[in-house]
Amino acid sequence: MAEWKAKPAIRFAGFTDAWEQRKLGEVTKSYSGGTPSVGRAEYYGGSIPFIRSAEINSDTTALFITVSGLNSSSAKMVNVGDILYALYGATSGEVGISRIYGAINQAILAINPESEYDSQFLMQWLRHEKQNIIMTFLQGGQGNLSGAIVKDLLIKFPPTYEEQKKIGLFFAVIDHLITLHQREYAKTVSMKKALLEKMFPKNGYNKPDIRFNGFTDAWEQRKAIDIAPLQRGFDLPKNNMKDGEYPVVMSNGINGYHSEFKAKAPGVVTGRSGTIGKLHYIGENFWPHNTSLWVTDFKGNVPLYVYYMYQLLDLSQYGTGSGVPTLNRNDVHDAKIYIPRPEEQTKISEFFRSIDNLITLHQRELNKLQNMKKALLEKMFV
Repeated sequence: MAEWKAKPAIRFAGFTDAWEQRKLGEVTKSYSGGTPSVGRAEYYGGSIPFIRSAEINSDTTALFITVSGLNSSSAKMVNVGDILYALYGATSGEVGISRIYGAINQAILAINPESEYDSQFLMQWLRHEKQNIIMTFLQGGQGNLSGAIVKDLLIKFPPTYEEQKKIGLFFAVIDHLITLHQREYAKTVSMKKALLEKMFPKNGYNKPDIRFNGFTDAWEQRKAIDIAPLQRGFDLPKNNMKDGEYPVVMSNGINGYHSEFKAKAPGVVTGRSGTIGKLHYIGENFWPHNTSLWVTDFKGNVPLYVYYMYQLLDLSQYGTGSGVPTLNRNDVHDAKIYIPRPEEQTKISEFFRSIDNLITLHQRELNKLQNMKKALLEKMFV
């Protein structure tokens, strides 16, 4: 055992003893799996979930193998609750607790702690140390870890199982909250996408499937250039920016502030080169950068409505170039779209703005929880 002892900055009441250091292989048993021959059809399509490294945190798998596939290969079974650690490729260093009873391939190391060590604590430590492990053994790039490397990792433990259990459970609760917010965020984003498709007319139709009460007349077909003509932004080298109140909007959003502006609010901005198709609604006077396309002349239409109309149009489809993509505004301008009266535009835009506010709320709560967890991991582990 290494001669090493320390204490974390934050710990649960009643625990005061110094932590101890062990090699992972000293306190766990581990094994990796294998893959049945892909040329044997009878090995696949069975009832055994076949877990690959990208699926260690999933409760489903894309592939299933048969009993004969399992028995004829080095694939190994894992139980619900086992620690699964990704060894190979882009997922190297990812870790999770198995949610299913299934078989693993050679890219996964299954880890089972001895009785006096807690799985959740071990998993959280491995997740916390991911970047250090990658930088130490993979130099930050894609590559492979090995069972031998993982077994030699030095882990700092509370001396009692009870303290490990409390820490593991505490972070499991935070993970659960993060997952809930991730699901709510994804659900709201999907709901918005579905409603955009229902509350704007489909191709060939002049009325949407869903409308607010009091609106029944047909929408008018126009070209995008007649509704919101896009203009190219203005050059502004970074070293020429002077601190000010006006946002400089580039292809990926606001990227600094300047003492002057070129466009009066409100405006809709999208990327012209590099990051194309991403839309930004700007509610204050701004400087549209030359990496962007922008519009403030809405031809009597509601600016926020145009923002959502362009979202539905999916401007990224008008990109050209095999290297750095460029948004072809002439193609965008030729797109035929339907617009309702300004009163209905206002109703639609306010409705989708409320959904965006909800999406932002979920994103903020998610970020808050993730940042809180990161800070607590730093303070509650050694």
